Amino acid sequence: MTELFNIKKGDIVSITGAGGKTSLMFHLANTLKKNGTVLIATTTKIFKPEITENNSFIFIYPEEISTLSPQDNFIHIFCPEIINNKIMSAQFEDLNVLRKYFDYILIEADGSANKALKGWRDDEPNIYPKSTKTIAIIDITALHKDKNETTIHRFELFQKQYFNFNKTIEKNDYIGYINSNIFFNNSLGEKILFFNKIESLDSFGSFLDIVSKIENFENIYFGSIFSNNFFKFKNVTPIVLASGFSKRFFGDKLSYKLKNGKTILEMTLTNINKIDFKEKILVGKNNFHYDLSKKFGFKFIENKNPELGQSRSVVLGTSEATLQGFIFIPGDMPFLTRESLLKIIFEFQKYNKIIVPFINGEKSAPILFPKIYFKDLTSLKGDSGGREILKKEEFIKCNFKNSFEFFDIDTQNDLKILETLEEQI
Repeated sequence: MTELFNIKKGDIVSITGAGGKTSLMFHLANTLKKNGTVLIATTTKIFKPEITENNSFIFIYPEEISTLSPQDNFIHIFCPEIINNKIMSAQFEDLNVLRKYFDYILIEADGSANKALKGWRDDEPNIYPKSTKTIAIIDITALHKDKNETTIHRFELFQKQYFNFNKTIEKNDYIGYINSNIFFNNSLGEKILFFNKIESLDSFGSFLDIVSKIENFENIYFGSIFSNNFFKFKNVTPIVLASGFSKRFFGDKLSYKLKNGKTILEMTLTNINKIDFKEKILVGKNNFHYDLSKKFGFKFIENKNPELGQSRSVVLGTSEATLQGFIFIPGDMPFLTRESLLKIIFEFQKYNKIIVPFINGEKSAPILFPKIYFKDLTSLKGDSGGREILKKEEFIKCNFKNSFEFFDIDTQNDLKILETLEEQI
């Protein structure tokens, strides 16, 4: 984890936000103490931790600063004053002296009363000016809960700062809260957002929908302190391939209407839009494709040479994508679910490798490529698409049991299967 946040000797890390600041601070300290001397402090208030057989704390008091001799493999905690078993705020002058003794300093610089969201006072957060990194913690476990004093620290102040008409906490509340950028007031060093308590596919989906709306911020991490899982977030562009000739179908299969009245391509785009992607691309060849791309908010790329094969669509789509991963989705996958897309994207977050769905031991689409394959993808020729890359590169298998959602339509005979599958929607 410390490698993930790129914490090095000499770093002073301030932690702000709500939903795991103290836990993250001690988690980092337990890792860093193996590599050097570590000091924990606060510029707000934290509970004094209990000494047990499983921890290794050394408490430092102001009168001891001048005779300090820090030890490796211990967590040193600065206690300027203790009231009601809480360690009070350290003065910047004391931190100026203490920083000369320690390889790493971790500072809790914000208070939230153990709640997931908060209203901010003008003097918050209280970030030590010599901090080299500030990590802001976001806890989305309050999503869909009632807005009140139980879920939000300084509820009335929060409402003044981020008012909207929702009676419950929704994604737009989090988006406004994060985009206000108050987490980093008065910070000068590197700024990091960390979304904590992402412990399920559902919570990952909520995180993904929120993070797509964050403005001008790329240094984003997510995971779970409790589960000891930490990942650098990599944004993904869905690229829909819709410019094939459907030769075996003997007609335009993407315009075929399902029983619900939507065309195959329309249904595919509908399902993709159940995830709030930051960037979406559709590679097509006619007005039908163009009109649907505008309706669903996709950037339309015209394939003027579809006769060159599927690789031409891959090249065009990849060339226009700007994010860290590209997931190629055939336009004739009308049953692909949000959950399956999330699973593929989450596997990509964990491994940063090519992710290939497998159903009953067989490769399927959609396939997700990291950006490092940009040159390979834009050099493809013929009708093989990215399959040529899979022959020579390592990839991660993402196994699924439900094969019907990965069903694509190639021939007229597939329509009979399609009618059966539609009954399962």
